[in-house]
Order: sequence, then C-alpha cells, then structure tokens
Amino acid sequence: MVLSNSRLNRRVGLSFLYFIQGVPQGLIYFSLIDWLASKDFSIGDIAIITSIASLPWTLKFIIGPFVDSYQLSKMGKRKPWILSSLILLSLIFLFLSQFISIHLSPVLIGLSLSLIILSTSILDVATDGLAIDILDKDERGISNGFMWGARTLGVSISALISSVLIKNYGLNQTFELFGITLLASSLFIIFQKENITDKMISFSQLSKKEQAIDLKKALYGLYQTSVTPLIFMLILFCLVSNISFGMHYVSISNLYTNIAGWDHEILTKIRSLGLYIGIFSAIGGGYLSDKYSPYKIIIISQLIIALTMISVFILSGQISNLYIGSLILILLSVMGSFVMSASLSLCMGLSFKAMAATQFAFLMSIRHFSRIIGEWLAGLLDYLSISINEIYLIMFLLSFLPILTIQRMMVLNKIR
Repeated sequence: MVLSNSRLNRRVGLSFLYFIQGVPQGLIYFSLIDWLASKDFSIGDIAIITSIASLPWTLKFIIGPFVDSYQLSKMGKRKPWILSSLILLSLIFLFLSQFISIHLSPVLIGLSLSLIILSTSILDVATDGLAIDILDKDERGISNGFMWGARTLGVSISALISSVLIKNYGLNQTFELFGITLLASSLFIIFQKENITDKMISFSQLSKKEQAIDLKKALYGLYQTSVTPLIFMLILFCLVSNISFGMHYVSISNLYTNIAGWDHEILTKIRSLGLYIGIFSAIGGGYLSDKYSPYKIIIISQLIIALTMISVFILSGQISNLYIGSLILILLSVMGSFVMSASLSLCMGLSFKAMAATQFAFLMSIRHFSRIIGEWLAGLLDYLSISINEIYLIMFLLSFLPILTIQRMMVLNKIR
C-alpha cells in the first residue's frame, strides 16, 4: 500500500497506526486503572501511577526534532521510526510481563508503564509527522476524525479484552499476550510505503547528502514559530485544554467502584461503550471542523463538557444507578473524542510541513503535560481530603479555560 497514492490509502494506513496506538492506552488508562481502584488503590495512588506513566508524552517535543531530522533509511522518512517503535513496544510488554505486579509500589508501577508510553510516544510522533506530510489541507479535519476514531476503537477493544484477561488470567499473562499481538501487527507496517519510490524493507542507509540531519535548525525553527501571538495562544490553549480531563481520568474509577459500588469490569465495559460511540463522535468533530472551523467546534464541545462535569457534582448520589451513571460516562467519553478531533485539526492546520513532527509533537507534549497537571491536582486535592464531588466542581470551572484561549485565537486570526 502506497499511502500518498490516494485518500483511501492515506485514511486506511493512518487509521491503522492510530488504532495500534490505542491498544496500550486501553490497557493502562482504563482496565488496569479500574482494576487497581477495585484493589483499594486511592485517587492519590492512581494519580502517581498515571502521572509517572504519562511523563514520556511530555517528551514528544524532544522526540519530534529527531523524527523530523534523522532520515537514515531508504524505507522513507517516517516508516523506520514507526516500525522500530512498534517492535520496541511489543518487546517492552514481553519484558514487563515477567515482573509487573499489584504488589509493586505506585511509583514502580508508574515507572514500568512509562516504558510502554515512551515507545508509544515515538510511534505517535512519527505517525503525526506522516499525517502532516501526506494529508491535503482540505482533508485534515475528516482524516483526523477517522484517525482519532480508530485510536478510540483501539482503546475500547483493548480495554474490553484486557479487562477480561486480567480478571481471568492475571496481569502478567495479559502483558505477555499484548506483547505478542503488537509484534504480529508490525507485519502490516512492512507492507506500507509512504511514497512509490520508497523501499518496502531495507537495511541500507541513505548517502550523507540524502540524510536530513539538521537538529539545530529544527529547534530554531520551533522557536521562531512559537513566538508569534497566534501560536503563543495555541500553546496556552494546549496547556489548559486537558487539565479537567486529567482530573477526571484519575478520579472516575474511585467514584464508581468505591463510592457508587460498581464492579470494575462493568465500569470498564461501560467506558468502552462510550469509546465506541466516541468513534462516530470523532469523525463528526473532524467533519464539522472541515465544514465550519475547529475553533467553533472546540467552544461548543467545552461548554457541553463543563455541563457534564457539573452534573456529576449535582447527581453524585444517583451515579450508583446504572442508567444515570452510564449516561454520564458515555457523554464525557463522546465529547472527549469530539473535541479531540477538532483540537488535532486545529494544531495540525497551524503546523508547518518543513518541521511537522517537531512542532506538532511540541503542541501535543503540552497537551499531555496539561493532563498530568490535572492528575497531580486531583491527587493533591485527594491528599487534602477534598471530596470527589468537590473535585468535579473544580473540573467544571477549569473546563472554561480552553474557551477563553480559543476566543482570543479567533480574534488574532480574524475568525467570526
């Protein structure tokens, strides 16, 4: 399959890569966290685990320049990075399957999982760079919808399967099976080519003249683009855009399992159902971003997210009801996918092709750091004995910060 040949090839190839990215995240951020909460891990413990595990996401601004600058193989600019990171990811799963355990401290569990996220981050940066390289301007929104929908599908299927595997076979064997599955999926990457002139598989290096090694230039270019008022506000948007969801992800498992009395496997299944619906939501968000503008889609999404957060505060006593609790879970998942595809479209549209992986990775690093800020904040509030209800009230207030930055960006970009 030559990705640059047609829109169908581009969407299928990129969607598969995003699907693979979702597989480790479904295990780590959904089924594993839900299971740990059922084993009496507190919000603070889970915040430690997820924040440490997520730290490699914030290093994407370092990974990006290398992915942009180092083209060493005749297989293409991005494929060597994608293939090697996927193989590394599978090997890390197989390695961790030998000693990962619930008896480890939250810090050690987080450090172990950070190895998985590190290899996933490299895969993510290379895939994002590939997307910016080959996607036409008029297809970025809908293509981001398909890609984020595929990633969401990967998260959902992974969460469902890993939840059953952990319950019936244990954590170690689950990691082993995931490692084998990811290794097998790398075979699909071998048959992909970015351009018709690329080699399908090659271990020979390019000549020195063909290598695109200019790391200082890439970093200087990142600095130059970041000091403009519009990009500065985009950076600020990324910094505040994920705080409330970071707080939500480390609080939700305890709210439902320890307070509302849900079984952890049922919780994972309902959250996965929300992700399934989120696939169509992501595609819809991408389509509407193309038709109207990602700015307006983000504002509408954040308003709905804020209302959903406050509903948790108001209806906290009713969450034990399967229907009410499920509705809140699904709505948050759906709106998360909807706003994410619009945010990706916005960031991708303002990234320069000459340094696509560097600039986009920098922006995504900030988004992930935003989530870690939320995780730390939730852990701190739990340590201070702030109730989960009050934590969701704070999430409601923080959900308005992205709206303020987007409105300023619209003024700078003269968008009505």
